[in-house]
Amino acid sequence: MANRTDPDADTVHGANPQFLVDRIVRVKIYNDAYWKEYCFGLTTESLIDEAARLDYVAGTYGGRRRPSRFLCLFLKLLQIQPEEDVVMEYIKQPELKYLRALGCAYLRITARYLTIYQTLEPLFADYRKLRYRDMNGKMSIIRMDEFVDWLMREETICDVTMPQIPKREILEQTGQLDVYQSVLEDDLEDLEELERSLKEMQAKDEPKAITEAEKEPQAQEPEEKKVEETKETKDRSEERKQRRDVEKRDRREDERKERREERKERRDRDEDRKERRTKDQEQGHKRKDHDREEKKEKKDKKDKKEKEDEKKTKKSKNVNKADEERAAGHAKKDKDGLSVEEWNEIRKGMGLKPLR
Repeated sequence: MANRTDPDADTVHGANPQFLVDRIVRVKIYNDAYWKEYCFGLTTESLIDEAARLDYVAGTYGGRRRPSRFLCLFLKLLQIQPEEDVVMEYIKQPELKYLRALGCAYLRITARYLTIYQTLEPLFADYRKLRYRDMNGKMSIIRMDEFVDWLMREETICDVTMPQIPKREILEQTGQLDVYQSVLEDDLEDLEELERSLKEMQAKDEPKAITEAEKEPQAQEPEEKKVEETKETKDRSEERKQRRDVEKRDRREDERKERREERKERRDRDEDRKERRTKDQEQGHKRKDHDREEKKEKKDKKDKKEKEDEKKTKKSKNVNKADEERAAGHAKKDKDGLSVEEWNEIRKGMGLKPLR
């Protein structure tokens, strides 16, 4: 009974949620002492306390391939199947990092691909350290964003095979997701600016070093030659500076133009996608309205036909009733037991007018 799935739980990917974990790993978890002692009777609230005691992330480890506590709690989540809001709270809370990792793994294996991308991609900005235990039992340190990247890319994580999801490029082309904007774009621009400033400083220092090296052997020459040579070197250095400045300006302008063009292309793509979405939505609304009008027309025609049929049947019934009444009127008998025809014959013999 303790190993059965919650009867109110829904199927995940068309199967029992616990069956997403391989049978061999599942049997090892059921036979583990931690599962029998601490995971029995856990709920969505009490599971937080157990997750707060976790020290590392792992699947099975060692020679006997013993299941870790992280894997046991992961299977318990599949067994009790918490609501989506609860799982989102596991992920969004900033205090317990191993609880966040547990919620991310559960969301990756159970949720749809759009919710996976929308909830896990912001976690690439989380750089907190996690302990990871490999199959041999050795401990290593990873980051939270690295663990999330594993969930998005790798097939098996912690000895659990993850269902496949479509690539982000395909979802961007179909318009289901917006273009990915990295958090590091601003930092990369700052680094590029720093590199440019360092190159400029080095370029300014080079002519100074050249002039100093030329002055040392010329200290023994006459002052006139020194003055002429210094003028020539200054002119050369100024020309070099001017050339470098012009080249740098041209490069900066080219880079700015390229960036502007890239931004324009991105904006145009986004606008095209938005227009396509709006057009598709409008066409869908028009189709729905057209279908509704057709259904109304069909219903009206059916109602008219039914009303006409009812009128015809009523008329036919009334005609039949009148004929029956007429036929029955001739056969009716008076109080004395004689019919109308018999009375008419009697009245003829008496010289009276016949009855109608």
